[in-house]
Amino acid sequence: MVKKVLGAFFFLSWWSCSITETGHDVLDIKDFPNRSEDFSLWQMAPFREEVQMGYLLRTDDGKIIVIDGGGVVTAPVLEGHIAQLGGTVHTWILTHPHLDHIGAFLEVIKNQKIEIKRTVHVSLPEAWVQKNESITSDLHKQYTNAISSMNCEKIAMKTGDTLSLGKGVQLRVIGAFNESVVQNAVNNSSMVFRVESKSKSVLFLGDLGIAGGRTLLANVDPDLVKADYVQMAHHGQHGVDRDFYKAVSAKYALWPTPKWLWENRADGQGYNTGNFKTFEVRVWMDELGIKKNYVSGLDGTVQID
Repeated sequence: MVKKVLGAFFFLSWWSCSITETGHDVLDIKDFPNRSEDFSLWQMAPFREEVQMGYLLRTDDGKIIVIDGGGVVTAPVLEGHIAQLGGTVHTWILTHPHLDHIGAFLEVIKNQKIEIKRTVHVSLPEAWVQKNESITSDLHKQYTNAISSMNCEKIAMKTGDTLSLGKGVQLRVIGAFNESVVQNAVNNSSMVFRVESKSKSVLFLGDLGIAGGRTLLANVDPDLVKADYVQMAHHGQHGVDRDFYKAVSAKYALWPTPKWLWENRADGQGYNTGNFKTFEVRVWMDELGIKKNYVSGLDGTVQID
């Protein structure tokens, strides 16, 4: 049985007592294309059917990037995947401090098996988090303390910042700390960024909500949100609205979403019996002409080139 908790601030934290899956420990690496100045991307499976978000990226010049990483239970699997890719994370990107996004990161740095050269995150004021999302305050303190204690380069990103991830691959921050958006506060201050190369672009939204999405669209050049791939905000439900996805004009959708959430099953019950918004968002994607939905709960860990 999977127990589901939907907090007052619409961030998700699911816990499962299921037996650990097998077959996920080895990263299935396809042959890399014969190219340069580009990247391969893996969307990680939702281990134990938990809602979580984790991506791995390898640039053609061998730089390894982790985006969030998933929940606590993902840590040993993620460590194994990173070891397969050489054992060093050149850049670890963290969208926001909720456990289903940073749990694996906290475990990995505690275990000290993986070398991390650089962390990239959005700095949220402690007093602001305490005032607007007190339930996250203790975790936020743990997270900021963990980052500050690391012996690596640490970069706090702001809207408009850019960063090289590897030869020909760039990170561009489209949105960061939304001080004025205090409902669903931490989700709405997710780092929103594009990873772009000469051949493709991926827009990562973290757990951005409706208010954060509307604020972003009102304040940035519309061309900056356009991308070939879009990571579905807040696991594909209670995220940004249809107008935001329309503005992105993506061809492909990345869903960090377990099967039961994709199918909107309430407490393991029947198909589309829950109160989640996944089906509504799925309809949007059909209407907007998405060519393919990559769903972690259906596809497992997949390599996208």
